[in-house]
Amino acid sequence: MDVQMTPYNLGLAACALLAVGVLVRFYMLPRPIPGIPYHKASAKRILGDMPDLIKYRGETKEIWGYIRQLAIDLDTPIFQMFMRPLGKPWVVITDFRESADIQQNRQNEFDRSTFIKEVFGPLLPGNHVWMQSNDEFRAHRHLIRDTMSPGFLGNVVGPAIHESTQELLKLWKRKSQLAEGRPFQADKDIIRNLVDVIIKATFGFYVGAIAAQATNIAQYDKVEVPSSKEEAVVFPAADDPEAYTSVRLLVDSLEIAMRSPLPRQHLQFALGWYPSLVKARKWNEDMMGRRLDNAWKTFSANTEADDQVKSAVDLLVQREAQMAKREGRDVMYDTRVIRDELFGFFAAGHETTSTTICWAVKYLTQHQEVQRKLRAGLRAAHKRAATEGDLPTAHEIVKTDVPYLDAFIEENHRWATSIPAVIRIATKDTVVLGHHVPMGTDVFMLNNGPSFQTKAFEIDEHKRSQTSQDFKDKYGNWEDDDIGNFRPERWLVEDEKGNVSFNPKAGPILPYGFGLRGCFGTKLAVLELKVIITMIAWSFDMQPLPDHLNSFKADDTNTHRVQQCYLRLADP
Repeated sequence: MDVQMTPYNLGLAACALLAVGVLVRFYMLPRPIPGIPYHKASAKRILGDMPDLIKYRGETKEIWGYIRQLAIDLDTPIFQMFMRPLGKPWVVITDFRESADIQQNRQNEFDRSTFIKEVFGPLLPGNHVWMQSNDEFRAHRHLIRDTMSPGFLGNVVGPAIHESTQELLKLWKRKSQLAEGRPFQADKDIIRNLVDVIIKATFGFYVGAIAAQATNIAQYDKVEVPSSKEEAVVFPAADDPEAYTSVRLLVDSLEIAMRSPLPRQHLQFALGWYPSLVKARKWNEDMMGRRLDNAWKTFSANTEADDQVKSAVDLLVQREAQMAKREGRDVMYDTRVIRDELFGFFAAGHETTSTTICWAVKYLTQHQEVQRKLRAGLRAAHKRAATEGDLPTAHEIVKTDVPYLDAFIEENHRWATSIPAVIRIATKDTVVLGHHVPMGTDVFMLNNGPSFQTKAFEIDEHKRSQTSQDFKDKYGNWEDDDIGNFRPERWLVEDEKGNVSFNPKAGPILPYGFGLRGCFGTKLAVLELKVIITMIAWSFDMQPLPDHLNSFKADDTNTHRVQQCYLRLADP
């Protein structure tokens, strides 16, 4: 039977299609969590907050600045964002005490976010970083715990940092001579140095990323320089070693997941099909296989020989051999777990720290009085090195108390926010600041907003959990008229005898997180920062830069990286 397409029938079909379209759109619109503030316009769009965030990212290269500003615009310490069509809203918290309470005291209500698994899982399927806090997670932490021991950090990592950074200082000394008082870009050298450091500490060999640049620069008696001393010198660069490019490509591949609406699937595809990543992964797997075999040959004859531990791979193989002997089983020294924990140690040991050091040299350059105070404090504390015209040794730097160095590092953390947020997932229906938060909701806790860098929101105490109320006096608070200043002195206290000491609880800061899921590598990061910042500030006067080379804008990738990192160096 033929159906006549009369105007009436066409009208019915159009109405039906319109109704279906309205229903589909309604179904795909964000579903706000009742009671939690949000941007009203975002709730009326299928893509929620994504269009505004993408626009902001395109204009500034930043992400977290937008989220911080949204908190200020909404005038609330807790709000929600709609970041995935058909997905649950994100809940964002911009209050230090509530963030610390969730991470430290409410671990039965919040755990590692599944978003972390989506990002890190494809690259590191056997690493503890993305796991829930279960027996598997604890077993992984038990395996790698000695990598944060004082003996390993002091005897293996510290000397590696010191030795490699001396090569960085020599390279910069030569660059500053050739630049003749002009600035030059420094961030790539900082990253190269950290890669040299952490691969030596992890796998026991030097990559030579800094050495390659130093060898190249040594060929030149002169380089082309701008006529103006306010313009930067661009130095000819050597090709980076394959070890450097391979590991950097793999670490940077995490950006693929972070920027994708389908992070796990996108990164899995990239790792399997992008030629550069396939090649880098093969190099990395082959290298780890060789290092594990060599470590096993070293320890198979004597599993108790602690003096043979020269790297993290030695340490993990030794630990596995000892555990196997106690448990009466075969040694399994080359497993996906060991490989991924080693790669995680490497990745975490250079990525955030290199970002933090880039910010550190920027703040020392911007705040000349802070730089002078830091150098004076270092020279007063390291009397032997100052008297002999030498660098302090790694051991001296680790063992010597320099309150102003600790204060500078902490203030740099407060402003740099290399990791601007900590993410947890609600493992049960719960309440945060008086608002119901459903199970399965990702909770983002900002480190860059109100109470950290800008005036804190006023919050009624009765809206806080009891543990949050109990936490009230454990940390200080920043004064509203001073919170926006870069001032390391805020971390220092003076007793009645005039002795100055560092107070890590002077006020809000969360560079490494709190609780069981806080950063595993905190001790490693602190060691790297103390040694490298000491050596740079001891060796160079970081002179002021022209405004066009001194932007404090960031690029939010794996970390909150600086967009510009230049140095104009002179003898101190």
